[in-house]
Amino acid sequence: MNILIVSQCFYPDNFRINDIAQSLVSMGHQVRVLTGLPDYATSKVPKEYRWFRRRRESINGVQVVRVPIIARHKGVLFRALNYASFVVSSWLYASFCKKKDIDVIFCYQTSPVLQAYAARRLKHRTKKPLVLYCCDLWPESLKAFHVGESHPLFRAVKRISRKLYRACDKIAVTSAPFRTYLTDLCGEDVNDRIFDLPQHAEDLYADICGVYEENECVDFLFAGNIGAVQNVDCIIKAIPHIQTDKPFMVHIVGDGSELSACKELSESLHVTDHITFHGRFPLAEMERFYKLADCFLLTLRGGDFIGMTLPAKAQGYLSAGKPIAGAIDGAAAQMIEESDCGECVRAGDAEGLGAVMQKIIENPEQYRKKGENGRVYYEQHYTKEIFMNTFIKLLEE
Repeated sequence: MNILIVSQCFYPDNFRINDIAQSLVSMGHQVRVLTGLPDYATSKVPKEYRWFRRRRESINGVQVVRVPIIARHKGVLFRALNYASFVVSSWLYASFCKKKDIDVIFCYQTSPVLQAYAARRLKHRTKKPLVLYCCDLWPESLKAFHVGESHPLFRAVKRISRKLYRACDKIAVTSAPFRTYLTDLCGEDVNDRIFDLPQHAEDLYADICGVYEENECVDFLFAGNIGAVQNVDCIIKAIPHIQTDKPFMVHIVGDGSELSACKELSESLHVTDHITFHGRFPLAEMERFYKLADCFLLTLRGGDFIGMTLPAKAQGYLSAGKPIAGAIDGAAAQMIEESDCGECVRAGDAEGLGAVMQKIIENPEQYRKKGENGRVYYEQHYTKEIFMNTFIKLLEE
């Protein structure tokens, strides 16, 4: 197949669409990607991509076209300008580019859903089907920026989101709550167009399964974005509830809008002796943190559909074959229960999370078997092979 992918983020930024695109090429498909300039990791456009350089390149057989954007920088204003600039520039490219042979258009929809405008425009021009992979719910995600349902912006984005989702021939969703949300948003007639496609995890940590560092300290790891949705402050608030003389440490690896607030919270609660903020690291360097971990931490805020979803990091945790302690609802809580890979309390329950962490500190050996259960569950549900087979069938339909 000739597949055209629309995604604001692509290599060298670290998103699973990189792996998907390269896998499609290795399977014999022709793949082109319409994307922006890489700025996600540093919030700045690298020098080698400035001044109209490297607007077209081939990356491991994937043909990449990059359109100009305003870099993310910091703050809500620049974030909005970054999103808007990609919407405009990608739509202009989709409107005036030379029409080439395309069998299907695939939109890898992170935030915001507005990036699907270019995909919808290409659908209208080429008369080819559009498949959207919904990795982030809109307008629900606006609530993370404290924009409520009564706000005029929320209502406007809700109308736009409905139109964009309804324009798709098929919508793949990462977990069951997405289906419920999109059906409520777009109407029952879209339900037949929605397909379950859980995200896969790159199998980078198979060698770590069953391997623990015997350093006489129980190490907990949270890895990923540190934003309002991830509710990392619940982890920090859990630490004072841990009453043990045994040594333990919480490692926070990542960056995000709430990092400074989380550091301030750890200082105000006087738990800095038990928590380390390592900052952001490239994927290639994450293995040492996964090897260090005795247990992974999984948190999301509760009270809305975003909190009911399955974070992408969950599959990576499972692949490493180590136990998970969660303060989370919905699909993630269900995964932990079904796989028996750890223990979980309700989202936001810091005291409950502290109690779970204390049990793991007191009996780490007991929970290592649960980590092995998680690895088995990963191999049954979340490998790349399973994902790609399902994905290809979806595109062929």
